Amino acid sequence: MCYFDYRLYKRVKKIIFILEIIVPVIIIGCLFLYAFTPQSFIHKKPELITISKGNSLKEIAYKLHDKKLVGNPYLFYFIGFISGYSKYIQAGTYYVSIDQSPASIYHELVNGSVASVKVVIPPGLNIFDMAQVMSKDKITAKKPFLKKCFDKKFLLSLKIDAKSAEGFLYPDTYVFKINSKPKNIIKRMVSEFFIKTKNMKLTYKDLIIASLIIKEADENDKNSTGFISSVIHNRLKINMPLDIDSTSIYSLNLIMYENYLKTGGKYKPVFHMKQIYLKTKSPYNTYMNYGLPPTPIANPDIKAIKAAIAPPKTKYLYYMAEKTGKTVFSDSLAGQIKNIDKYLK
Repeated sequence: MCYFDYRLYKRVKKIIFILEIIVPVIIIGCLFLYAFTPQSFIHKKPELITISKGNSLKEIAYKLHDKKLVGNPYLFYFIGFISGYSKYIQAGTYYVSIDQSPASIYHELVNGSVASVKVVIPPGLNIFDMAQVMSKDKITAKKPFLKKCFDKKFLLSLKIDAKSAEGFLYPDTYVFKINSKPKNIIKRMVSEFFIKTKNMKLTYKDLIIASLIIKEADENDKNSTGFISSVIHNRLKINMPLDIDSTSIYSLNLIMYENYLKTGGKYKPVFHMKQIYLKTKSPYNTYMNYGLPPTPIANPDIKAIKAAIAPPKTKYLYYMAEKTGKTVFSDSLAGQIKNIDKYLK
């Protein structure tokens, strides 16, 4: 005779019922806790994560896990799978913050909130300087940026009929995406240049002069911009060499860049003047050659451009910077020597 323990049956059935409810609740609770818990207590440094077109959800999960930004790649994958987020993730480079939970990360990836950086381009930087800044801030690599600056077909599409984009990249504060395409950066800066110079009777010669002014003027001296413009114009009128150091530095950068294109290897721009540079034969050497260099040597702001177009009338032919940085002008070599003796000795 089979004995049936009804009380035991009821107890087992109650335990099974409780387990059927509790276990799913625990699983869902753990998933919920994981999804909304940041990993900042594990990993302290924010990282750049690049999602390429075609990356699978599993690849993305492991990229984040390798950077220690998600604790469990399987759970991260599972959340993306059951939520349907995997279908809407957008390619791009993202900053993943230490304060972001997996759910927050998915929100960034689905909404395409790609990483960006605010960059200040001060007046007077040339394209080689800018390439350095863009590379440092991870906006774009130096070499592709410079190649695009010299891309004749691309420049013509921007209505620039010149050897390079030099002079047309307007100095300002910009917000660029990390790992931007060089053409998008250049387009944005050129667009700003044309907005700023709209309705101005600006010639390429004026732009070259403006680039010389911005390299020579003291930004803290209100009068130096206009007076340096007058010196350049006065020298050009009497066919006197401009004797501007910064044009020779620019020449060296061009030579080094052209050598890089021919031979490859490392490219290192020149930033500081050396006496030997003045002996380098180049159309940019304003000690050896008369007149202006063939292209701008920097990117001027609107103040320098206006000074180039309409310089004040003076008889100045010389200028020098005293120890405080203030620019002192004279209309003769004797006056220049006198200023040197007075301010530098």
